[in-house]
Formats: sequence, structure tokens, C-alpha cells
Amino acid sequence: MLIRKLWLISFLLAPTAVFAASGCENLSGTPITDGVLWPQVYTAMTNESNCTQSCHLGSFPAGGLDLSDASFSVYFLVTQASLQNPLQLLVDPGNPRESLLLQKLNCDAPDVGSRMPPGGRAPLSLQKLVYDWIEQGAYGEGVEDPISRDFIYKNGLELLRQ
Repeated sequence: MLIRKLWLISFLLAPTAVFAASGCENLSGTPITDGVLWPQVYTAMTNESNCTQSCHLGSFPAGGLDLSDASFSVYFLVTQASLQNPLQLLVDPGNPRESLLLQKLNCDAPDVGSRMPPGGRAPLSLQKLVYDWIEQGAYGEGVEDPISRDFIYKNGLELLRQ
């Protein structure tokens, strides 16, 4: 009985799963767009990849992610666990490479599911904008209902993506 309890405690205290997305496009070495907010990202997702107008809306949006409304969709992304794997956040402020949203746009084999958009690739300009938004804390929700974040952006210390 004691062994079971010790095993359970060690399992619960073990570090979270390590993910290994692969086939990701290289975004390093290019200038960072400073001050990116959610409305810019939403507009780019609408105009450059059509994510907000096809798969991610309606009664049964793809992956359970409803992007039909610019004002509310940010709340479905930032610090929210993926329905496909609850151990992974859709958007982890300050951690673009660990965020499933960027992986789905940027990697041939994201940690969960497959690349978006289906059958194609998001433009590099959109991938970079999403990277910068997440790196800078994934801000842009309404001031009346802010999202809690445990994050400090090293604003001004970096000019290029790493």
C-alpha cells in the first residue's frame, strides 16, 4: 500500500509531458513586430488564412475552438488547455513554441493533431505575427475583462526572433 502511495505521489509530482513538434518552419533571425495585439492577429487570421471564416465557427468548430467573434475568441485561446490534449495550452503567453496555436500554423507535425489550415500552409507573415503576439504576452482582450497571466515580457531586449 505504501509503495502505491509513493508511486502515485511521484507520478503526480513528475514534470509535465515534454512535447516535440517537428517540421517547423524557421522564424528565427527576422525582426520582431513590437506591440502586437489580438485584433491584429485576428484580422490577419481572417484575411491571410480564413481560419475565422471556415473551420472554427458554427455549432461544432474544429477542435472545439470558436473563432467566429474577434472580441470573444481571444478568451478561448489564451491560457486555455487544448481539448485534444489538456496538458498543452492553446496559447501560453511568452512561450510561442510551446503554444499549440503557433505549432498548428508553423509545424508539419504539431504536438497534437495536424497542421492548419488543412491541405495548406499559413503564410509566413501570419506565423511571425502569431509568434510575436504570443512572445509579447498574448494581449488584446477587452480592458473590462482582462485575462490573468503569469508573465513578464522582456520588452526592448530582443529585436529578432530566436
